[in-house]
Amino acid sequence: MKFVSRLVLGTFTVVVLVLALLLWGIREAVPGVIALTLVIALLLAWLAGRSVAGPLVALSDAARDIAAGATPRFPRSGIPEIDTLVEALRRMHRELADRAAELVQEKAGANAVVDAMVEGVIASDARGTIVTANPAARRLLGYASSATLPNLQTLFRTKSARDAVAEVLAGADVHDREVDLDGQVLSLNARPLSGQGAVLVLHDLTEVRRLEAVRRDFVANVSHELKTPLTSIAGYADTLMDEGIDSATRQRFLGTIVTNARRMQQLVDDLLDLSRIESGRWIARAQPVDLRGAVNDLWDTFQARSAVRKVGLALQIADSAKTITVDPDALRQILSNLIDNALRYSPVGGTITLASAVTGSGVSLSVADHGSGIATEHLPRIFERFYRVDPARSRDEGGTGLGLAIVRHLVEAHGGRVVAESELQSGTTVTCWFPTVMLGETTV
Repeated sequence: MKFVSRLVLGTFTVVVLVLALLLWGIREAVPGVIALTLVIALLLAWLAGRSVAGPLVALSDAARDIAAGATPRFPRSGIPEIDTLVEALRRMHRELADRAAELVQEKAGANAVVDAMVEGVIASDARGTIVTANPAARRLLGYASSATLPNLQTLFRTKSARDAVAEVLAGADVHDREVDLDGQVLSLNARPLSGQGAVLVLHDLTEVRRLEAVRRDFVANVSHELKTPLTSIAGYADTLMDEGIDSATRQRFLGTIVTNARRMQQLVDDLLDLSRIESGRWIARAQPVDLRGAVNDLWDTFQARSAVRKVGLALQIADSAKTITVDPDALRQILSNLIDNALRYSPVGGTITLASAVTGSGVSLSVADHGSGIATEHLPRIFERFYRVDPARSRDEGGTGLGLAIVRHLVEAHGGRVVAESELQSGTTVTCWFPTVMLGETTV
């Protein structure tokens, strides 16, 4: 260090001067000179120590501030060697700050990704204390965002999930473990962490399992609906192979075969219509339709059935709701299904009432009968495919079990909604509401 070297050189020069005085024989000045030399040496040593120690202490304080994450204050010593050290420490502080900022940014990004995941993510330490649980995990497990979570060992209420937790905390991987939590079906995957602890990932399979059940029921229902007329057709056709059948019996058997064949055709047509609507391949092309004319034209197709049952049609169409904005073909299919159901369940000599009214920003259209009605527990499900309140009667009447499902999908495709109201022995009313202007349309 150059500054210290100069101080040491100065002290050495003073000592040499004292020795020179001693050699020249100025003995009487020796005590004073020695004392002066010591004072000067001590002064020089104190100045040297202060000049070096002060910046070093400040440098030490700056290092402690860096370690604590505080903003350091770097000294200015004027000593080249210490200034070089200060500059090195300053560069180190900048690099550490940059790396810390990068780590904070990466952590924030990782947290944002985990929080946005639809899968539940839970991380715990070696003791089972939960250190991370994203919003999806809390939602799946029924915990509020501010609620304190219990330990991982007691987090789940079912034995299968607790067994999986015990396995992963013991160091084993858990793959695709399906657990049932209060009606929810979850897929649980878990892995132990290298630093001890574990991470769990929960995936909600509830809707998938529900759709699988719906698909199984749909296939079973379709198979059953097709099997019944096919069995009838095959049985009567085999009987007709016998040449000894009289003409009247043959005609009756042929009539049964035709009826069942038409029933199968209607079922297939309804399935195709429903598939086309649900898949989005059908788009409603709404336009103003005169409601009274559409109903009268459609009622003509039911004249034969209505005459047999002596069922009449009463129209209660409001002047403000005599025109409805709807796809004409869809309206015909909706009314056909609703009137067909009403006619099927209306008593002999009964009346089917079709009414319209302005409701809110749209038009409501209702079809009511005065038949046996529907029990309250069945109402939420009557718009499901193949759901029948009275399966035997519906099949005897030729229904496919798809009519109300088609009605619901067609109405909702217009941006509307459909509801059913009924009381036992008081009849049923199905009301469809259509918006005056459909979603996606613009008025001029």
